[in-house]
Amino acid sequence: MYKLAYLIAICAVFNTQVQANTCDSLASLTWLIGDWSSKNSKLKINESWKKISNKTFEGSGYTFSIKKNKTVSAETLRLVEMSGEIFYVAKVASNSLPVAFKLTSCTAETAVFENFEHDFPKQLTYQLKSENQITVAVTGENDKGFSIKFTREISK
Repeated sequence: MYKLAYLIAICAVFNTQVQANTCDSLASLTWLIGDWSSKNSKLKINESWKKISNKTFEGSGYTFSIKKNKTVSAETLRLVEMSGEIFYVAKVASNSLPVAFKLTSCTAETAVFENFEHDFPKQLTYQLKSENQITVAVTGENDKGFSIKFTREISK
């Protein structure tokens, strides 16, 4: 009986370590690389990611108003691996300085970035739905926010 309990305890510790190491490097987030788009009757949203190095991905995001026929927001994005941690850094027009969000949890299909000191958003959750679909949840206080369903743009 003690051997079984000991074996279960060791497996639990090993399983926790494996899960904790799922996203200990940017290599585990390569599913983000590519061009993503979302469109409804009012907006077209694009987000693109490319690998710059093993420790840096660069990205950009644009929101285009179909009614106004112009870009209404743009952001420069970066994923950076530093000192064994991963950060999502966004530079938007409404902030004078870039805002960093720390990767706080992840799996092979999900990455959660948080910065509870920021006004909005406080959390960004990227979820891989399929090889060519991701959902990004943008949330603030009391889980208020929005989500965007993106489809990978396939180069022709």
